[in-house]
Amino acid sequence: MEESSLCCEQLPDGECIEVVQKDKEDDTLIELDCQNGFPEGRKEFVAPAVGMEFESYDDAYNYYICYAKEVGFRVRVKNSWFKRNSREKYGAVLCCSSQGFKRIKVVNHLRKETRTGCPAMIRMRLVESQRWRVLEVTLEHNHMLGAKILRSVKKMGNGTKRKPLPCSEAEGQTVKLYRALVIDAGGNGNSNCGAIEDRTFSESSNKLNLRKGDTQAIYNFLCRMQLTIPNFFYLMDFNDDGHLRNAFWVDARSRASCGYFGDVIYFDNTYLSNKFEIPLVTFVGINHHGQSVLLGCGLLASETTESYLWLLRTWLKCMSGCSPQTIITDRCKALQSAIVEVFPKSHHCFGLSLIMKKVPEKLGGLHNYDAIRKALIKAVYETLKVIEFEAAWGFMIQRFGVSDHEWLRSLYEDRVRWAPVYLKDIFFAGMSAARPGESINPFFDRYVHKQTPLKEFLDKYELALHKKHKEESFSDIESRSSSPLLKTRCSFELQLSRMYTREMFMKFQLEVEEVYSCFGTTQLHVDGPIIIFLVKERVLIEGNRREIRDFEVLYSRTAGEVRCICSCFNFYGYLCRHALCVLNFNGVEEIPHKYILSRWKKDYKHPNHSSGGANDTDCTNDTDRIQWSNQLFRSALQVVEEGILSLDHYNVALQSLEESLSKVHDVERRQE
Repeated sequence: MEESSLCCEQLPDGECIEVVQKDKEDDTLIELDCQNGFPEGRKEFVAPAVGMEFESYDDAYNYYICYAKEVGFRVRVKNSWFKRNSREKYGAVLCCSSQGFKRIKVVNHLRKETRTGCPAMIRMRLVESQRWRVLEVTLEHNHMLGAKILRSVKKMGNGTKRKPLPCSEAEGQTVKLYRALVIDAGGNGNSNCGAIEDRTFSESSNKLNLRKGDTQAIYNFLCRMQLTIPNFFYLMDFNDDGHLRNAFWVDARSRASCGYFGDVIYFDNTYLSNKFEIPLVTFVGINHHGQSVLLGCGLLASETTESYLWLLRTWLKCMSGCSPQTIITDRCKALQSAIVEVFPKSHHCFGLSLIMKKVPEKLGGLHNYDAIRKALIKAVYETLKVIEFEAAWGFMIQRFGVSDHEWLRSLYEDRVRWAPVYLKDIFFAGMSAARPGESINPFFDRYVHKQTPLKEFLDKYELALHKKHKEESFSDIESRSSSPLLKTRCSFELQLSRMYTREMFMKFQLEVEEVYSCFGTTQLHVDGPIIIFLVKERVLIEGNRREIRDFEVLYSRTAGEVRCICSCFNFYGYLCRHALCVLNFNGVEEIPHKYILSRWKKDYKHPNHSSGGANDTDCTNDTDRIQWSNQLFRSALQVVEEGILSLDHYNVALQSLEESLSKVHDVERRQE
């Protein structure tokens, strides 16, 4: 199926090239019969806006002509720019035919003056992505607009003609793009589409189910973000009937955050799968304070592999092709198929908390529900080895006679993707929810409910992000300006208190405190340099009772490696109490370097901890330039985030940025 996309992204301009200007009395006036083949009914016509991009000059040219026809004016090519050597066109200005004033050359050829100095125009340019981008727009006219513009073609001064596309060809080539911008206000023209009960959520849906006016709200939102936020990216996907099918966007902060925290991602399709009013999906990560950060948003027409493929590929391209190490999702076959294709090297896991939330719904009708739920929790959270999990699951199935239960059967078939005992070698950065009561909450949890209208969400979007960014900025300042209170004399606690952010240190500090609930560290087995220890712990269970559990810990002094069977480090990113006991037992006073993660450090977002830095050699590769841009933006963003906290912060930040710009200009002058 053919499709059209409208893409906007800010990128650096191209080379310096010769200008060829045209502004003649007999410039070309062309109108296409864009109405041919269009569905009847009221439409919302999207006006030209800064940031629009087109696949070719002809696409942009014909779009503006179609727009002009609907508004009621003719188009003239005012200026064109060409490269010196290849004579390839790289820039143009299209204006209203009433722009400027005619030059009176021969009195005998005087005709009635039709030009009014009209300011309406668009300026566009060929950018590095080989698309034509609209850089400047003026929509206002200073004259009356006609209700209908007839097609007209006039000869150009050099004797050549620009031939209008035949209607059939325009419909097959250009009108398709035009339809992508002229979207039905009411889906299929139905006037009652605003009612909730009229909305359908078909699995095979090929367009977004939107209320009247939602299309324009989406477009206005994306254009506003594009104009006000640097490095903003969005992509809109349309079906061949011109209906909006899918959309994706990511703001500058989210793009920067992905460079730091894109190793583990939670792809949240909760709103889509639960049939919320908003078919919203989000990419979410965890920052150095353990707080959730937004890495991208999308609107999808349906839960199909095709829709997920489009979204995941778009996100991957936006993030310079860097796949996550681990991606967590709900159990969805279509999404699973898309992830296998787009992220073949990533670890794809199902969110445990999402599964456990469905237990009452899936098992609530069973006779022994409470007992089954307890048996399931014990099998999931309390088993440390695969053999133990298999035995506990088998016991539950046999004892309660639920071997034929479809949901439990399918859950068991997928166990290697969600059960903690199978995921111990996968890094989750705290998003595993491997302990009872833990969960992964939607990023917009407090801003979206089931009936939240799309327009309301778009209005709240910036408010939600602003609050999250403010929380992160204050956490950064608090971590750097204050020292946490130490609760023990353990050298491990002192060591990480100087490195980690306040929130992450407090999580590790709890493990240090719980070392005192462990006892009886004994050596079980020696295999060359590797020693296996057994650590006993008094674990708190229901009714405030404690029971003793055994934890095996592997230790190698030569390799500086310590691994506990509970796999706390891979699940949460810091060593557990059992591993600390073994280190202490062996006289180790500092945590090995490999177990101190940079992503939890106070200064992690400073340039020296950034990834993707450029080397010292000259490079003209587009990928490298994008990496340079992302790195510079991340570094500058840190200054901006903290520069708005107070007037003093602002003054220092502004002075620093001005000094940096001056130094960059010095480099240019030295090269000259």
